[in-house]
Amino acid sequence: FHVKWISGKRSAEDMEEDKPHKRSRGSDDMMELRILLQSKNAGAVIGKGGKNIKALRTDYNATVSVPDSSGPERILSVSADIPTVAEILLKVIPTLEEYQHHNGVDFDCELRMLIHQSLAGSIIGVKGAKIKELRESTQTTIKLFQECCPQSTDRVVLVGGKAEQVVECIKTMLELIVEAPIKGRAQQYDPNFYDETYDYGGFSVMHEDRGRRPMGGFSSRGRGSGGSFDRTPSSGGRGGHHMQNRRDYDDMSPRRGPPPSQRGGRGGSRPPRNMPMGQPHHRRRSSYSEDPVITTQVTIPKDLAGSIIGKGGQRIKQIRHESGASIKIDEPLQGSEDRIITITGTQDQIQNAQYLLQNRCVTHSTT
Repeated sequence: FHVKWISGKRSAEDMEEDKPHKRSRGSDDMMELRILLQSKNAGAVIGKGGKNIKALRTDYNATVSVPDSSGPERILSVSADIPTVAEILLKVIPTLEEYQHHNGVDFDCELRMLIHQSLAGSIIGVKGAKIKELRESTQTTIKLFQECCPQSTDRVVLVGGKAEQVVECIKTMLELIVEAPIKGRAQQYDPNFYDETYDYGGFSVMHEDRGRRPMGGFSSRGRGSGGSFDRTPSSGGRGGHHMQNRRDYDDMSPRRGPPPSQRGGRGGSRPPRNMPMGQPHHRRRSSYSEDPVITTQVTIPKDLAGSIIGKGGQRIKQIRHESGASIKIDEPLQGSEDRIITITGTQDQIQNAQYLLQNRCVTHSTT
């Protein structure tokens, strides 16, 4: 979640200064909470003809919006005081596609929230004391991703557990950071800048349906009476792809710099170096494989990067999926004509990834 004060008088220029931004606390102050959603869930929040979102605005006297996006992610924005924000979240969760088959709120769920990167310390605490206490007191799982969302200063906080406990955890976090100053530049995440190659804890498009279950593998068992909120999505909701979260708990070193170029390479480019040819070896895709995890690097001409990444990151995502390896493409160093690809996995996974990358480069060079 990303928090900003609605009633304050901070100018746009203030947001860009490197000094801390002080915020005062008052009973009438409103806050903006931002939740990262799959695009397919926007219709459920909005409801037929905007029924659901209008009801939230009217019933809670709050500002609620789900701005449009061309990618697989959208952001639910709720502006109200902290207790009201919590009530609205508890109303919204059962309408999301993953949880519509439950009655009441006695089920496991996950929410992805956005916070400014400088507020992470307020949640983590000294030597992790705060986040540990928060996990224990709310009986939730909390994962704070290291890498910022593409072209932003927002970080994802993934909270999982029973719906009421997840909301209570969010409420407590809001209270922890309500007086914390935002330090440095502030640039909220815009889902239109979605980039598959960033490991920031967001969503990705998958070509197969993995079933309706909480994305972190939490068990689903719910009971109780349902509310009157319309769980039927609006016909105008964008999306319809089956989504699956990326490797949420992969703490590889974060990528820096802007998203990689999506341009295709120019003709006549040389193939990647340090990349052996050959047929792929047998893949061991289990995360419980006894094979040691190793890391290797190869270099490619920067002109080939676009052909490997593909539109919207689809090609590199497919190579990751087929090989089972973690693949990161660094930005070129200043004055360099090459880009470094870091591949992490078992020996079999790395060899498969190299084979698939080599094939992609050869295919591009001959077209």
